[in-house]
Amino acid sequence: MVDKGEVVLLTSLSNGTTARASSVLQKNHKLYGPKKAFDYENDTNCWNSEGSSSGKQDCYFIVEFERLVIPTEVRIQFQAGFSSEEVYVSRLGANANSYEPVDELEAEDEHEMQVFPLPVTDEAKEGSSALKLEFKEFTDFYGRVTIYQLQVWGHEISTK
Repeated sequence: MVDKGEVVLLTSLSNGTTARASSVLQKNHKLYGPKKAFDYENDTNCWNSEGSSSGKQDCYFIVEFERLVIPTEVRIQFQAGFSSEEVYVSRLGANANSYEPVDELEAEDEHEMQVFPLPVTDEAKEGSSALKLEFKEFTDFYGRVTIYQLQVWGHEISTK
């Protein structure tokens, strides 16, 4: 049995969490890179995905914890008009080579922070090293997504 301890913010840059994304607007990582969604001090920083003329490209955001954690909640602040109404969450387990489905979230097209509890299965209690959010059903015609804040809350299992 794992001692889950208190619920803490798992996506702080100071604890080694990193991020990758399917794309970055104009390939400008300095202004729009995925780590910008973890900058909670500056409310103008954000991650922007690149769009496409069809508006139908793969769009995802991967949170790499660099340690084992038990995610229990995801909080997302989109820019209204550049959100995703469907978000598929999957996890990379402690000894897994591929992502396992966790939940399907229904988000609103608004600028307010949205909070989504995640189910904690027996497999999830073993720990996750990464979380993947796949965005579907874009509100922007070109399929762009803008996230001002992405927070994952949960329990620490181990640190590197």
